[in-house]
Amino acid sequence: MRRAIIHIGMPRTGSTSFQGLLARVRARLPEAGILYPELAPADLPEAAREALNVNHQALGEALDGRRPGRRAALAQLSETLAATQADTVVLSYEDFAVQKPSLGVPAMLAEVFARHGFALEAAIVVKPPFEQLNSAYAHRAQLAEEFRDFRGFGRLLWRSRRFDYGARLAPWRAAARGRVTATPLRDGRSGAPLLERLLRDLGLWERLAPLVPDDATRRTDNRSSGPLAVEASRRLRRMRVHRQVPGHPRIIGHVIDEAAWSRGLDTESFRGDAPEIRARMEARFAPLNEAFARDLWGASWESVVASAARKPPNEIAGHPTSPEQEAQIALLMHEAIARFGFRRPPPWRRLPAELFERAGDEIAWRTGYSRWKVV
Repeated sequence: MRRAIIHIGMPRTGSTSFQGLLARVRARLPEAGILYPELAPADLPEAAREALNVNHQALGEALDGRRPGRRAALAQLSETLAATQADTVVLSYEDFAVQKPSLGVPAMLAEVFARHGFALEAAIVVKPPFEQLNSAYAHRAQLAEEFRDFRGFGRLLWRSRRFDYGARLAPWRAAARGRVTATPLRDGRSGAPLLERLLRDLGLWERLAPLVPDDATRRTDNRSSGPLAVEASRRLRRMRVHRQVPGHPRIIGHVIDEAAWSRGLDTESFRGDAPEIRARMEARFAPLNEAFARDLWGASWESVVASAARKPPNEIAGHPTSPEQEAQIALLMHEAIARFGFRRPPPWRRLPAELFERAGDEIAWRTGYSRWKVV
């Protein structure tokens, strides 16, 4: 049978770079017998379709109910498969990994692919859970959704099932009948770039290498926010800016990040200050990581998954700041306020809404409730 490779994530593990690479060479992929399909809904404006076609977010959100049109999305995928001569199809969406298993997304996709002679495979990229927690916090900051410091966020999330990679892969493994690939974000056995290693693990490197520009596998398309941007976002969140911006809140984070990077600020990614949470996570997930590694690689987790270099936390929240830092944070906030015209709501409107939202958020995390994702 032909191959249907579903890259499921994890979030913040080079997914955007992988998707960007495939999208940039999409026109030449048929030369290698590969299809990276365009599956954005046809009724969207052209600019929106172009943005969504970099990955398969529209399909993923339709399947988990965040976007209407599940039946239409599956029909569009089926029509695309019926028309292709490629022997390998690749889908990529990082939130596939964290969708609730009860939604049955892997089985849905396996059935559609099998109907057209494709056997489902799943690919996942992993990194140490505490690093994943840091990334999750920085990502929420990019969405202007996080008001807590890193420790407050970590206290709620450190035991989350999202960091059990074996469990995240399990429904996909069942749907793929064991055909799964796991690649570490940083490999202790190899110094090759992530995208090259991922493509080699998938058996696609020899076919794609002639199409890929020399520096493309080292390109980073979605940098993580740094400490100044995270703190600026956290302070803007007090103004409830996430409720004032048209479109997706991620554009707030993009403006803040670009304001920092264009000035040579935030040269390093955010690192949260919570050593006790790191210790808890390492103790909780060590046996799960080890079982995952032995099962997928036949080797220990420590020998395969290289951790990021240990550096001191650079979180600003809860720490004394210099006048220079305060000026830099104020500058980033001013950029976002000027760009979007944000206004601080009056206390009589802001405080009740804030208290209600915070309480709802905490209850959701503590009870494990989420409409579509594992928490």
